[in-house]
Amino acid sequence: MALKKWTFTVDPQDAELRLDQLIAKRTELSRRAAREALKLGGVQVDRKRVKVAGKLVKPGLEVRVAFDPDLPPVPTTAIPIVFEDEWILAVDKPAGLATQGTWATDRHDLLALLKTQRPDLKLFLHHRLDQGTSGLLVLAKDAKANPGLASAFAGRDLEKLYLVRVSAPLEACTAEAPIGRLRGADPGRFGCEGDLMDPKSARTDFRPATAEEAEGLVPGHYLVARIHTGRTHQIRVHLAHLGRPVLGDSLYGGAPSDRLWLHAWRLGLKHPITGEALRLEAPPARFRT
Repeated sequence: MALKKWTFTVDPQDAELRLDQLIAKRTELSRRAAREALKLGGVQVDRKRVKVAGKLVKPGLEVRVAFDPDLPPVPTTAIPIVFEDEWILAVDKPAGLATQGTWATDRHDLLALLKTQRPDLKLFLHHRLDQGTSGLLVLAKDAKANPGLASAFAGRDLEKLYLVRVSAPLEACTAEAPIGRLRGADPGRFGCEGDLMDPKSARTDFRPATAEEAEGLVPGHYLVARIHTGRTHQIRVHLAHLGRPVLGDSLYGGAPSDRLWLHAWRLGLKHPITGEALRLEAPPARFRT
């Protein structure tokens, strides 16, 4: 993706310009492209998304502009529902879909699609999946469920299992190595070694998938990963650290593939309101032959 980004401060002499005019003056974008960036949600003023082309911006405020000319049409895919009751909603996120808005758009993501699919709902997000990762994601429908879900995903009172395909076998093991952002890395990525920014403890258990668990899947080497912490890119980073990067994970040295072979498969947690034990599952349909 040819994503371009600009950040600038509004000068006093530009205070009378419409926002689309201001963007065209301070970036490489034409007014037409500026209006497209605004429509997609790629413009922030004072860290808040703005979509009004005619808005006047006060001097001294920060403007951020992100524009990706290669963005596909706004998706209309129906998001599969795995579980729903009065308080929570569990969905099976498709691969290739961001969980929430990116720099350049707030219309090409899971939350935007769910808002279109279920305009009656106000949803609250407590965890995320990488754009290339498919599978289970749980949201609160009622604010009363927020404390319970926030506590569950911030702590270790839940079981999160992922299905992963790698290029070579890996015996059962535990990766317990801190994860931090690699300073100066472009594109941005995380690691267990090197010049890490704010490294935090992380633990992931890995084991080979059983024959029953891998039945019907594209032939290959499959692992079941259980994460005990919720660090960004945790499974991807720990597998790269072990010398077994996820197949298709070009960011962390995985062998080339047409997809990232990582799926949030099963989730066990206590219901945030009733306390009932929930066992949720999203079958890995895109891994099947």
